[in-house]
Amino acid sequence: MARGRQDCVDNRFELTIQPEGEIDMANRRMLLSLVLSTSIALAGGMALAKNQHHGNGHNLLGAKLNQNGKHEIGKIGNNAVTAEVSNKKVVNMSAGNLPARKVKSNKKMAGVELGDLKVAANGPVQLAQVIDVSYGYCFDAGLDEYCYWYPASDVTLTDTWVVYVPL
Repeated sequence: MARGRQDCVDNRFELTIQPEGEIDMANRRMLLSLVLSTSIALAGGMALAKNQHHGNGHNLLGAKLNQNGKHEIGKIGNNAVTAEVSNKKVVNMSAGNLPARKVKSNKKMAGVELGDLKVAANGPVQLAQVIDVSYGYCFDAGLDEYCYWYPASDVTLTDTWVVYVPL
């Protein structure tokens, strides 16, 4: 190797040492890429929330609530939604092979109402607040969740019903 000749020196592999605390351009780009990809992934996860579809099971059944047996009240994709009625009560619902959840809610769901309260009395009357609980069968269909709601008077309350939390 010739000493002192500048034309023979290979400067492509020159190592530069930076002062402490300074981030070089490559690290900045990697940090920015990491932040952007993480935020896009989180935003994408929020966009995957399920679409809620609520139906009034009482109205969909109508007069079929007085007839024992299985009655089709709707469709979820290719799956027929059926309500099984026994003694004027819904005892079960199914929608093909979709998983079902039995849920309850103190909120007014899908227009289910108790009806009017009529009182006749000769003396003082004390009324307690009525808690309107709706009971529903919810089916998970991938990006959509379908729930069919009933007043307490329309369902058999023998099984455990969990508090409704949207998926």
